[in-house]
Amino acid sequence: MRPMRFEEFAVELATKDPVAGKATKIKESGESKYPYGLSVALNGREARFQFIAQSADGDRFDQPERPVEGDVANLEGPRADGPEGWLAGLLASSGSREIESIEQWSLREDPKDRRNGLTVFFYSGAKIYARAL
Repeated sequence: MRPMRFEEFAVELATKDPVAGKATKIKESGESKYPYGLSVALNGREARFQFIAQSADGDRFDQPERPVEGDVANLEGPRADGPEGWLAGLLASSGSREIESIEQWSLREDPKDRRNGLTVFFYSGAKIYARAL
């Protein structure tokens, strides 16, 4: 999934989530430093994520996107606290047939590699890195 479509997908999911308050694209929140991302109110506080893409092998942005689907991923397991866990849960419960798996950075085994954010793996081979700001 390309970053523009992922951003639209995440904003749409967040807008429908009863836990979330106002959800917008990160640029619409006044943040001009990042081209793609999500800004959302959670528990009365703003949470922001920057979205960075790693394209699938052979994907060319001058060509139409070709989504690849598989089985709906079984994304059960521990969830991080705070905005990272909320976003992981939101994406996991979406039923998207494009998402293969989700890695929550704060749950990584190596303490030096723990940050707040997610890697979303897609059946196409693409990845979205959702870094909590």
